[in-house]
Amino acid sequence: MARDQVELIGVTVTFIPMAAGAPYSLIEWEAQVGSPSPPVHIHHRTDEGFYVISGTFGFLVDGVESAAPAGTHLLAPKGHPHTFWNAGPMPAKCLIVLAPPGFEAYFRELGPLLATAHSEADAVEARRSLSAKYDIEVVGPPVTTSRVSD
Repeated sequence: MARDQVELIGVTVTFIPMAAGAPYSLIEWEAQVGSPSPPVHIHHRTDEGFYVISGTFGFLVDGVESAAPAGTHLLAPKGHPHTFWNAGPMPAKCLIVLAPPGFEAYFRELGPLLATAHSEADAVEARRSLSAKYDIEVVGPPVTTSRVSD
């Protein structure tokens, strides 16, 4: 059975099937070593929870940076600027819970836009172009992925 997924720059987003009417959506985020973080962003209506399955992720939430090894759960509540990245020497994987559901469709539109981006500025502009349609406000650039390591 084919997996429902989208390839971003250095990241594979896999959509986990959910029952109709579920109060949240669930995606798996697998980041290769050195893959860029999303730009620092805010969701105004969506809480975003992360559970690290393998590897180490770096998180920046409200200006506070932390390293999260496997087994760590972190919440980026709506209204709080945040981003995340693979901060370790091997691929890293986490589950992301989005509540309420709906934001996951952003990644389906973002994938093709990033595939044609020729620079980091183009990639940030692609994300900004989807801001009005989805609950995301880009408020800062991606972080340097080597900032935190395990």
